[in-house]
Amino acid sequence: MQRYKPKNKAVFLDRDGTIIDDRGHLGDKSEVVFYPETFRALEKLSRDFLLFIVTNQPGVSRGIVSRDDVDCVNDYVVSMLNQAGIEITDVYVCPHTRDGNCDCIKPKPHFLQKAQRDYDIDLSQSFVLGDHPHDIHFAENVGARGIYLLTGHGSKHLDELSDDMVIAPGIAQAVEMIIDGKKNYEPLGINICEEVQKSAQIIANNGVVVFPTETVYGLGANVFSAAGVERVFHVKKRPQFNPLIVHIAGLEQIDELAQEFPADAKKLAELFWPGPLTIVLPKKPAVPDSVTAGLPTVAIRMPEHPIALALIRQANLPVAAPSANYFGQISPTSAEHIDRLSQSVDMVLQGGLCRVGLESTIISFAQPMPRILRFGSITLEQIEQTIGPVETDSGSDDKPLSPGRLPKHYSPSTPLIIWRKDEDIDWSKRIGLLSFNGNANDERFTAVETLSPSGDLEQAAAQLYAAMRRLDAQNLDVIFASQVPDIGIGKAINDRLKRAAGNL
Repeated sequence: MQRYKPKNKAVFLDRDGTIIDDRGHLGDKSEVVFYPETFRALEKLSRDFLLFIVTNQPGVSRGIVSRDDVDCVNDYVVSMLNQAGIEITDVYVCPHTRDGNCDCIKPKPHFLQKAQRDYDIDLSQSFVLGDHPHDIHFAENVGARGIYLLTGHGSKHLDELSDDMVIAPGIAQAVEMIIDGKKNYEPLGINICEEVQKSAQIIANNGVVVFPTETVYGLGANVFSAAGVERVFHVKKRPQFNPLIVHIAGLEQIDELAQEFPADAKKLAELFWPGPLTIVLPKKPAVPDSVTAGLPTVAIRMPEHPIALALIRQANLPVAAPSANYFGQISPTSAEHIDRLSQSVDMVLQGGLCRVGLESTIISFAQPMPRILRFGSITLEQIEQTIGPVETDSGSDDKPLSPGRLPKHYSPSTPLIIWRKDEDIDWSKRIGLLSFNGNANDERFTAVETLSPSGDLEQAAAQLYAAMRRLDAQNLDVIFASQVPDIGIGKAINDRLKRAAGNL
C-alpha cells in the first residue's frame, strides 16, 4: 500500500516592507536594504516551510521601472538569501496597476492557487506575511493565515484593519508566532493595533506610556503637555536639568519643534531617519522649557521601530521620551527590563528586543560646525561621509547639552570597573567579567558574560545592557568590564562602559 505523503506547508512573503526596506519602486539592486532580522527569521522558517515571494510592482505598468529591473532586484534578493542558506522556492510578480483589473494582483488569489498546483501546497496550513491589508485578505481568500507587519507601510494602515487580524511588529516576531503555533495552529498572538491606539489616546490625554524603539525602550509623553512631561521626570526620577529627546514620525513635524532645519541636518535625516540618530536644532517657543531643560535647543529623532512610529502617528503629535529606566541605571532593551517602573505608567507597549541596543547618536547644529554630543550606532565615519568634518565632544557638562552626558550613567547597582589586564585582583571576592569576545577565559571569575564570541561590534552593542543586567543580578562584589576596539560603534560601547564605571 502506498504511504500517504503530506502536502507541503508554505509561507508567502511580501517583499518591500516585509523582508527588505520599502524604498519605493526599486530598479537597482544597490537600493536593496534587508531588515536585520530577515535572515535569521527566514532561516528558522525554512526548516519547516517552503518560502515564496509575492510582490505587486505597479511601477512597471506606470513606466517607473522596467520588468527587467524588477527581475534583477528579485534575483539579487533571492541570491543574498541563498548565500545565507535560505531557499526561495519561487517568486511571483504582478506588474499591473490596481485599476487594470488583472487576475494576479493581491489580494486576488491567483499566485497562491498557482503555488498550490505547482508545488503541492496545503494552503490551510500556510501563511502570508505582509505590511498591507491586501496581504492579509490575500491569505483569507484561500483559507491561509495572514500576519500583518508594522514594518514598511504597516503603521500607516491601522485604521483599515479588522479586529481579528493578527499583527506583529516585524518579521522576527511573526516567525516566532508561526513557530510557537506550528504544531496545532491555534490562533496566534494578540492584536497590537488596539494597544497602539489605546496608548496613543493615553499620550494625547497627558498620560505616560512605555514603548519600544530600535535603540532602547522609551518613557513617552505629549511634548506639549506640561503635566505629561512632568510625570516623565517624576516616574524616572530624572533631574530637571537633563533634557529629553523628542520623537517624531514624519519630517513635517520638524516645523512644530525647530526654528530652522539646516541643509546638512536635512541630509543626515534623509539618510538615517527613521533610525538611531538624534539631531539638535534651535527650538521654537512652543516647545516647553521643561522638555529642553531650559536650553534654546531641542533634540529630535525619528525612531525606526514600527510600534514607535505607529504610536506617534496615531497620537498625531511629537512624543518626548527618555529611556524607560530609573535615572542613571541600565537602559532597558526588552519589556522585561521595565520591572518596577511599569507600576507608575499608564501602559507598556511590548515590541520584543531592541535591535540596536544602545541609545542614539546625538549631533548638534546649534553652533557653526556640527558637533557630536553622544556616540551611538550611527558612527562618526558615516556622518562625515555624508556632510564632511564635524566636531566631537562626548564628554560631560555641568549642565548637559543633551541626554547621556553625565559622568556616571547607565550603571548597574554592582560596582563596575574598566578592566586592565595587568592590575591585581582580590580573588576572594565574587567577581563578574563583562568580556567582549571571550578571550579572557578565567575560571576564577564567578560569572562571565561574553558580548560577541565572533568579535562583532554590532552584536556586542545589542547585548551590552542585557549582559550587564544579568551580571548585576548575581550578587557580585564587583564587575570587571573589558573595553572593545574603539572604532565605529565601539566608541559608543566604550562610552557607555566608562560612564557605567563613573570614570569618564
